[in-house]
Amino acid sequence: MKVLILSKKQVHPPTDGESMAVYTLGKSLEYAGAEVVWFSLDSSGKSLTDLRYDEEKQGYTMPINTAVASHFFSYQRKYPLQVRRFYNAEAASSLQEVVGNYEPDIIQIESVFLATYIEGLRKISHAPIILRLHNIEEEIWENRLAGVRGLHYALYQKMANDIRRFERLAWSSADLVLPISHADKELVLTNCPEVSTEVIPMGMVVDYIARPNRIMGGGLRLGLIASWDWSPNLEAAKWLLDEIVPQLDVLDNWTLHLAGRNMPGWLIKRRSKRIHILGEVKSALHFVRSMDVMVMPFKSGGGVRVKVLEALAAGIPCIGTSKAFQGLSVTDNNEVLIAEDAEQFVEAVCRISSEEGLWNRLRKRGMHNVDQYHNPSTIGEALYEKYSNGIDKKY
Repeated sequence: MKVLILSKKQVHPPTDGESMAVYTLGKSLEYAGAEVVWFSLDSSGKSLTDLRYDEEKQGYTMPINTAVASHFFSYQRKYPLQVRRFYNAEAASSLQEVVGNYEPDIIQIESVFLATYIEGLRKISHAPIILRLHNIEEEIWENRLAGVRGLHYALYQKMANDIRRFERLAWSSADLVLPISHADKELVLTNCPEVSTEVIPMGMVVDYIARPNRIMGGGLRLGLIASWDWSPNLEAAKWLLDEIVPQLDVLDNWTLHLAGRNMPGWLIKRRSKRIHILGEVKSALHFVRSMDVMVMPFKSGGGVRVKVLEALAAGIPCIGTSKAFQGLSVTDNNEVLIAEDAEQFVEAVCRISSEEGLWNRLRKRGMHNVDQYHNPSTIGEALYEKYSNGIDKKY
């Protein structure tokens, strides 16, 4: 079976949650027996050439310009501005040429933002088109809209309405939709009951190489890593620093470590004796493993947070809001500690610092949960079987 995967960002190597999700599922399909070819868009600006092929990675890369300013004045065109950023006529032509030569049995599109390419693909291929959802964009834009005031509200409201309409059209245009959680599946079917769906969780490899148990009484290293060009992450950092950190003085020995790319100046300026600002790190996983606890103070955003799974798989306990753990089969005081306000966050940190056996219990149960629900081999084999049994085509 030949599978072509279309991604809106490079996945070799994976550098963030989305690219990790794309890469892991693709590799899982390979291990299950599929022949996978990648077609990735590159908006980094580092590649100014035409389509290129990397034989070792079995992938094509096509540079495109996704800058909003380049697309803003064509706002009234067929697709919403947020979506049109990722459409490029040359990329569409190159993709169709690759599909025509490769003749895949399955075309797997990673992100609703790439549904603009479906119409062209239908003209040159009879392969079923699969649309994988990393989150529900409607939810994200509703969260954004809730925080907008003044003159920007009308613009954001139009953008939210546009993405809502487009997203539902995109779901209906695919032969099979792959939500990342059961909650996302329910939302899809509530709005588009005719859509064929199959929940495919995010895969994550559990690291069973035992990390030494945390020494009680030692300094507690709290960590948060994120891409800082994403507004829900900035919102989380601001709440953490303004509301939670000042109350942590009830503990004597703790430090907070913030890492991630595209860190804004105001966040860098929050550096202090207890707050360590690292910026972009070479290895996110190494950073996570060096922490005692990962904090996830997210109030908005959508989808399953890969950083939560990475932490649990590495045996690092997590404290976070219920929003941070949405889409995951975890419960409070079992695999994670859930805190909805600053006082609960501080209480959870105090517990994990002093309560005998809690850190190790969370660690073991978190790792077991990831292995049970997010094993890449199991997920890859299930999806491979689904593809092998045949996908009912709409067109």
